[in-house]
Amino acid sequence: MKFNLKLLVATLSLFSSITYAQTTISGTVKDGSGDPLMGANVTLTNTKGTITDFDGKFSFKKIENGNYNVKVFFIGFKSQTKTLNVSSQEIITLDFVLSESNQQLQEVVITSNRTRETLDEVPSSVSVLNARQIENLAQTSNSVADVLTEVPGLALSSNRTSSTGQTLRGRNMLILIDGIPQSTPLRKGGRDVNTIDPSTLERIEVIKGATAIYGNGADGGIVNYITKKPNATKKLESTTSIGAEGALADIDKTVGANVTQTFSGQLGKLGYVTSGRFRQTGVYKDANGTVLSPFYGLGETSQYSLFGKLNYQITEKQRVELMYNYFSSNQDSDYIPEVGVYGQIPTIGILGEDLGEDQGNRYNHNAQLTYDYDDIFGNSDFRLNLYLQDFKTVYGYTDSFYDPNLGFDGGQSSILSTKKGARLNFKTPYSFGNVTGNILYGVDILNDKTSQELVDGRKWVPQMDMKNFAPYAQLKTLYKNFVLKAGIRLENINIQVPDYTTLTRYNVGETTPNSGGIDIKGGELNYNATVFNAGIRYNKWQVFKPFVSFSQSFSVADLGRTLRSATENTINQINSEAVIANNYEVGFNTHLGSTNLSGAYFISTSDLGSTYRESPSGAFEILRQPEKVYGFELSLDTELLRNVNVGTSASYTEGKIDTQDNGDYDTFIGGDRIPPLKLVSYVSYKWNNKFDARLTHIYSGDRNRFEPNENGGYTYGKGPVNSFNIFNLTTNYQLTPTTEIGVGVRNLLNEDYYPPISQWNARDSNYIKANGTQFDVSLTVHL
Repeated sequence: MKFNLKLLVATLSLFSSITYAQTTISGTVKDGSGDPLMGANVTLTNTKGTITDFDGKFSFKKIENGNYNVKVFFIGFKSQTKTLNVSSQEIITLDFVLSESNQQLQEVVITSNRTRETLDEVPSSVSVLNARQIENLAQTSNSVADVLTEVPGLALSSNRTSSTGQTLRGRNMLILIDGIPQSTPLRKGGRDVNTIDPSTLERIEVIKGATAIYGNGADGGIVNYITKKPNATKKLESTTSIGAEGALADIDKTVGANVTQTFSGQLGKLGYVTSGRFRQTGVYKDANGTVLSPFYGLGETSQYSLFGKLNYQITEKQRVELMYNYFSSNQDSDYIPEVGVYGQIPTIGILGEDLGEDQGNRYNHNAQLTYDYDDIFGNSDFRLNLYLQDFKTVYGYTDSFYDPNLGFDGGQSSILSTKKGARLNFKTPYSFGNVTGNILYGVDILNDKTSQELVDGRKWVPQMDMKNFAPYAQLKTLYKNFVLKAGIRLENINIQVPDYTTLTRYNVGETTPNSGGIDIKGGELNYNATVFNAGIRYNKWQVFKPFVSFSQSFSVADLGRTLRSATENTINQINSEAVIANNYEVGFNTHLGSTNLSGAYFISTSDLGSTYRESPSGAFEILRQPEKVYGFELSLDTELLRNVNVGTSASYTEGKIDTQDNGDYDTFIGGDRIPPLKLVSYVSYKWNNKFDARLTHIYSGDRNRFEPNENGGYTYGKGPVNSFNIFNLTTNYQLTPTTEIGVGVRNLLNEDYYPPISQWNARDSNYIKANGTQFDVSLTVHL
């Protein structure tokens, strides 16, 4: 009996273990040197996902019988997939060794859907610049705005502190730093692009076409500056860079210098990266050696950048990250403008004392706390972002703020903006047979307080207090070779405006005001809208991957500019209706051997416009007529010979206004929105992983859409734009395994030209030439 009882107990125990035992899949992810990769993404046939711990380990538990694909992805390395069959209760071990890949950096995008995914999963046009590309482009750039020059669809930079005219597909773009909004759509000041130092960046993602996924202001798309992450393969890595820059046409007083120091590493569960940079620029000169006007200039500036990021792996499924970035750029010039004549004589810089304070971005603070919890419930991942931005920019001194009653000969305006926000984001995967995908859903909460005032204390635009609450949902479906996306966002915006008096304006020398002095009763403005997006991509053939998409954006059309020139006595009478832009796009990607080709055609429409018109008094007003913007982009890259690559891209944009609101788009949009044709071509060469060189040609075409007025002049935005060609050269040489020297030459042939903004602006004071030939030399040491 005892024997039978023991047998029964053993049988029941075995049965129990068979019944309740479940398969566990575990393993490690390492690099080619055998070092563990912490933070690598591991997915199980799109149903489960996790990341590796500080030892590079991962595991999946409670796996049912079936066939599975286990895919490992880590930025900077080639992804790897292994197939396995689970047919019995067992422990399965899978180990991965990933090899490095620069190409992989370009194949991943985060911004388009708030989560990491490949470009083949995005049914829209996206451009990505990786860290190496940013480093090379920065060698021939005066600012981060110049780094964006080669991105198809983006207008050329202004070569000034202002990014006015640097539009994306003919519309305003939303600038982000790690998802934190930098733009000030309540009072567009044109200072949002140059708000970070390129040395802080790991990548830049440009999402083209109207989109509302990050909220107010992305009519043309999004530019997201993504900061560096810790090096998870070392305990300590140090990078030191020193450099010098200057002009070659006339080097006197043009030499500047910079120094950058970065530390990064992984200490157990704690990852860290910190960097600091100081840059001092010299005097900027044109191709003839003449000093450029310092007004809105980038010359003679002191730039400071401080960046830090910490991440900590709390548990296998939980992690937290803290990021802080500071940037400032202030100009202290020994020169003042000598105003020229538009179309004839350039405005230049002459020795003199500026009456105002230093101009530039006085400070830009960004801080963000991110908390991730994988599999928080039902295989759903959770992410919480809490962020803060505090920004101040100061413009140049002008006598247009003359006020004899208060004793002011002029003044300077400044924009102050503080943003506080939270994003709660869930991602839930699903699977129905051959159909897999995920649902992304959550809510954005934002408080934006923005004002514009003069440095002397006079109020120009009262502090606008905006509260935005926006739930959203995004569906992604994968079926065989199809990728389908559809999303919805509900905007709920409330803006509080206090009682204020418009700024009294005088002509210099006069005692009678020409405008302003109107008491405006404040109140609240409410904006509610529902915006949609949908797109589909087909990925069966490498030689042709087509996509088609529709997306909408929502933006308040520069409320501050409307308020400062208000003539009504109450907020409720001011025409400030928001703009909803509709973007239609069809495009493709082609991969054929070492050749990559992509193209897109787009049309963007809006029932209300946001184009500025200059009144006879010199004030600006916003035209609210319907708009249509359309164009195309083409891009080609190929390996011509071994170690020799060539590429070219073309960007064409046009835009018109329906002035009669009758469906006839009869008037062209000005140059402040619509850039001329842009062609960018390059040839690059690499030798033995020690030397590389890249020669770039940039062509900016003509755009002459407007007739002069009866006096032979042009109003703002309507000046004719003439073409120009510039060449840039970058070279890098690996002196030792840890030491690299780089040389960049901007405007290699010393072309004497005016940037587009100097031409379409059509003002004497802004008729400023571009820089002549500039050099940049750097020495970088990695330890």
